[in-house]
Amino acid sequence: MEQSTEWPARVSQTIARELRRHRTARGMSAQQLADACARLGHPGLQRTVISNLENGRRGAVSVADVLVLAAALEVAPVELVFPAGYAAEVEYLPGQTVTPLEAVDWFAGAGAEEDSALALARRHRDLERRIRGVYRRIWEQGIAEQRYGSELEDAEAQAGREMARELADQLHHLRRQMAARGLVLSPLPGLDEPTRT
Repeated sequence: MEQSTEWPARVSQTIARELRRHRTARGMSAQQLADACARLGHPGLQRTVISNLENGRRGAVSVADVLVLAAALEVAPVELVFPAGYAAEVEYLPGQTVTPLEAVDWFAGAGAEEDSALALARRHRDLERRIRGVYRRIWEQGIAEQRYGSELEDAEAQAGREMARELADQLHHLRRQMAARGLVLSPLPGLDEPTRT
């Protein structure tokens, strides 16, 4: 059981080390970092708290602290926990080590079950991005046609529109599945499902 009580302290030490690394790399003093945290709405991270974290006098770091510190330092929160590029391996669970990138992927849910809410939300985001990308390419080709007088091949434009429609059908089917599971759906400006009559 000794190992499990030491592990949280090792995680906090890693966060403290990365906090100092990113703060000094940005040329920020502990006071400047505290001021940035206060501007973000977390005034509890005062200069003395930051100093105590970095020097190991404060062992516990809350998730809220990590989120605000990361935002103030303009890094991803996971960079403070799993220092990719600065360590060969990290202890992501007590006694279990992997490379930092493997830990980042684990933390971000890269291996989430295909039907999990996280996987469905990612699939939704990816479909939406693909649809918007297709429409952007069609629009850019239309601008090029107007600007340079070249004619956009009707077949190419039609293929793009057809691809966008197929992707939109997939997206709306996915949204119906997500809604049936009670998941929260983000609005789709410009991609709302057409009403069928």
